Amino acid sequence: MSPVTILAPIKLAKGKSEADLRAASEIFQRDFVCHEASILRRELVRKPDGTYLDIVQFRSHEDYLDVTKREMESPACAAFFSVMDLSDFDPDTEMDVHVTLETHLA
Repeated sequence: MSPVTILAPIKLAKGKSEADLRAASEIFQRDFVCHEASILRRELVRKPDGTYLDIVQFRSHEDYLDVTKREMESPACAAFFSVMDLSDFDPDTEMDVHVTLETHLA
């Protein structure tokens, strides 16, 4: 069982700001992510083009699939997703799933 790292692209919804994203991310982290033992780490980053990435490491690919099912039922997840432009988002082609070889913490 190898960890997987997900690179989830984020584009803000019209009228939403980085502050809105960060506030929703804090709630998502506190009310959902912190309760998921299979999530090893999570990082929200701003890309140079003004879009964002949510980088999440899971214990396994199976854990990733299980957590994504629970996300669909979570109010904290719904609030996080509400600040995103998901109009043309296709998770089958835009979610980058990578087998994690090493993780280093400073």
